Amino acid sequence: MQDDEKQPPYIFPERLSSLTCQTGFSKDEIRKLYRAFKQHCPRGAVTTNDLKPAYAKLFPLGDPAKYTQIVFNTFDKDRDGIVSFGDLLTEISLIANGDVDEKLSWIFRFYDLNGDGYITRKEMLVIISAIYEMLHNGQTIQRMVNRHVDKVFEKMDVDKDGVISQEEFMNSCKNVQ
Repeated sequence: MQDDEKQPPYIFPERLSSLTCQTGFSKDEIRKLYRAFKQHCPRGAVTTNDLKPAYAKLFPLGDPAKYTQIVFNTFDKDRDGIVSFGDLLTEISLIANGDVDEKLSWIFRFYDLNGDGYITRKEMLVIISAIYEMLHNGQTIQRMVNRHVDKVFEKMDVDKDGVISQEEFMNSCKNVQ
């Protein structure tokens, strides 16, 4: 008997069917994802502390703490400090299976840190700084970060009001003028 056969079913059939309908993943895909999820998160939920070691392994030269928190907050929609398997699967489904608008909306929410429907220069600086901190050996090169954010705003802030609306973001990403 293989290990997979010894493991009890993790999801009740009605819940599995529900997740299949909600996400577009097959029952087999969901089962495999759930096994991996339970292996890494035996308590059945992800906390920001669960993600930190994974990101630290992926980015050993930098400090991924801020980026990890931003990623976690994007998945933790109800802001309760935990992400369930269902929540994680729903978000992954949007990223993997969503249409262009759904994917761009998810990315926009990632950058819109306070959820007000706009990406401010400050929010963009936080994200870009977190990325640089994650990738570089303890040194965020502020000039590079500022230049990067300036280029993004130059391209996306069409009406030059100092914020990027979701419409500006979506149009810019789709290269619609």
